[in-house]
Amino acid sequence: MHTQSWICSTMVVGLVMTSSAVAYAQPAPPRASTVTEVVTEPVVGDPALGADIEETHVRIRYASPYLAGVPVPPECEWLSYLRYRHKGGPQNSADADAVISVQPGTYSGATNLAPQAPQVVRKAAAQGKFVEYIALDRRANCAEDNSGWDAAAREGDYHRAAEYYFQGREVDGKRYAPPTPQSLSYLGEFGLALAMDDWRAVIEQVLPDPVDRGTSFCGGHSLGAFLVGPMLAWDFDTDPATIDDAGFSLCGGGGIALDGLAITDPVGFAGTGLVDELLSDALGGVRNVAGAVTDLLPVAETPILSAGNIMNTYSLAAMAAHQNPDAESDLPQAAPRDLTTEAWMRTFYGADYLDLIVPQKLPDQQRLTNQAALGMYFDQNSSEYVLQAGTGFYDCAVTGKTYPVPNGLTSIPIIGQLLVIPHRVGYGQNYTPSDPNTLCGWRNYDQVWPSQVELPGSPNGTPTDADHEVTDIDQLARAMTPGLAPVDFFERFTPLRLITDTAFALGGIRNDELAGLQNREGGILEHLLHGKRWQSTPTTVPVLTLLSGDSPVQNLKYGALVPANAIYLPGYRHYDVVTAAEKQNSGLPEPASAAVAAFMTRSR
Repeated sequence: MHTQSWICSTMVVGLVMTSSAVAYAQPAPPRASTVTEVVTEPVVGDPALGADIEETHVRIRYASPYLAGVPVPPECEWLSYLRYRHKGGPQNSADADAVISVQPGTYSGATNLAPQAPQVVRKAAAQGKFVEYIALDRRANCAEDNSGWDAAAREGDYHRAAEYYFQGREVDGKRYAPPTPQSLSYLGEFGLALAMDDWRAVIEQVLPDPVDRGTSFCGGHSLGAFLVGPMLAWDFDTDPATIDDAGFSLCGGGGIALDGLAITDPVGFAGTGLVDELLSDALGGVRNVAGAVTDLLPVAETPILSAGNIMNTYSLAAMAAHQNPDAESDLPQAAPRDLTTEAWMRTFYGADYLDLIVPQKLPDQQRLTNQAALGMYFDQNSSEYVLQAGTGFYDCAVTGKTYPVPNGLTSIPIIGQLLVIPHRVGYGQNYTPSDPNTLCGWRNYDQVWPSQVELPGSPNGTPTDADHEVTDIDQLARAMTPGLAPVDFFERFTPLRLITDTAFALGGIRNDELAGLQNREGGILEHLLHGKRWQSTPTTVPVLTLLSGDSPVQNLKYGALVPANAIYLPGYRHYDVVTAAEKQNSGLPEPASAAVAAFMTRSR
C-alpha cells in the first residue's frame, strides 16, 4: 500500500524501537547462488496493453542464502515479476534500449504498477526507443492465499471471495485460515538484505552479461523509492575492489524515485571512519530490540489490527467496482468490519472526531454504488494521509469533513498554512455524502468540474476540479482486482523487518546483514565537514526524483532532503504517480510516465 506509506512505516518503526530485544547475530552471507529455474506465462486481458504492449509473468526459482535454514513454504522459494515490452521491439531484454526494474510501495504488489508500465514502454517507442518495464513482486507475496480471489474472478462474482475471506465458507473444498504471527513467523527473516539480493537476482536473470547493465535502471514507488538508494549503494560481496556486483553497476543506467527519495546516507556518516563504526556498534542494540519485535510480530497481523483483513476489504471493494460498478454496494453485509479493521477505518475515513468514538459516517454506513465505495476508500477527497489518488468525486450532495481539520482552514490569511502540517495531504478539503440514506454514485476523473482557472464561482471554488483528478477509477478498479493477473495489487503481509532495516540502514546502523550498504556519499555531516552535497543521493549514476505535488512526501523538502532537481507533478497524490491515466484532462501526455521514459532513453 502503497500503501502503507513511508509515513505509516516510520510510525511502525517508532513502535518497534520502544519494545524489547533479540539480536541479529549473523554476519553478511556469502555471495548468492544463481537462479535455478525460470517459468514464463503470457498475461492478457488488460485494456491498457492495447495492441502494441506484451505483458508476461515471470517466476524464477532462487534459494536465497539469507533464508538458509529458515523453514519457508515452497512458494517462498520463488520470485515473480511482470515484464512489459513493445511487440515491435527485440525479444531479448539485453537488446532493448533500456530496462527498468521497479519496486512497489508498502503493502503493494507488482500489479500496483500496471497502469504506468505500458505507458512508459509506449512513450519510449513513440520516440523510436524500445524499453522494458519490470514490475517486481517481492518475495513476501508468497504468504498470500488467493483461493477465494481466483474463484471469484473465475465466476465473475465477488461474493465468492467475501464468503471465503469474511464468512468462513469453503471455496473449492478449502476453508480460509486467517494468518497469525506464528504462521507468518518466517517473514521475520525477510529484511532489507534479502530484498536487495532478490532484486540483484532478477537483474542478473534479465541481463546476465554485466556489459548490458549500463542500460539497467532501478526504480521504486513510495517505500520502493526509499529502497532505490540502498540498492545503488549496495556492495553484494562487500569487496570494494570488485564492482560488477555493486548496485551502481547492476543499475548502471540510473535510479528513479517515484514519490519517495533515493537516499543513501542522509545523516552523512560516510567517510567519517571511526564515527561510522562506533555508531553501528553503539546503536546496534536498538536494531536488536527491533529484531525481537519482528520475531514476535513479523507483519501487522494482530487481534486489533489485521493488515490482511484491511487489504482484503480494499480488494473486495475493487472487485465489486470492476464487476458491477453502478450497483448499490452490499460490502457492509458481505465483509462487515470487525475489531481487526475498526481502528484503521475510523482513522482513515472519519468525517469528524465523533466518528473516532461513535462512527456514523464511515464508508460502510453510507448508501454507495460499488464504484463510489471504492472512491470513498481511495480518492483524495475522501481518504486521509497517503491512501489517495485523484479518481473523481461523489455524484451526490456532500458535506465537508471536520476531521482531522475543518475544510477551508488553510485559506485563513497568513496563518492558514501554519495550521495544517503537512500542507495539502487531504486535510481541509475532504468530503462525505450529506445524506447516508440517499444512494450516491461516482463521477470519474474525466467527468468532474473544469479547471479552477477556467471556472468562475464562489471564492472557494468547487470541491475538486479537472486539474486534480488524474486516475481513471475504472482502470484502478481493474488493477486492484485480484485474480485477473497472476500477481496482486497489494502485498498483504509486508514484513516489518524490511521497514525497520531500511530505517536503520539509512540512519547509520550498517553492521551484520546491512554491511552491504557501502557506497554512500553526501549527507549533513559530509556537507559540514567536507563541503559535499547536503542531499545524500547516489552520485555514481544519475537519479530522477518525481514527487506528487499534493503528497506528504514533498514535505521532506523542509528537512532539505529533496534533491534540487526533483520534479513536482502538480495536482498529483501519492498513488497517482503510478496509477494516473494515459489520457489526461489537460490534453497533455501523462507526466510521470513521460518523465520516466525520457530519463531512460536520454542519449540512447
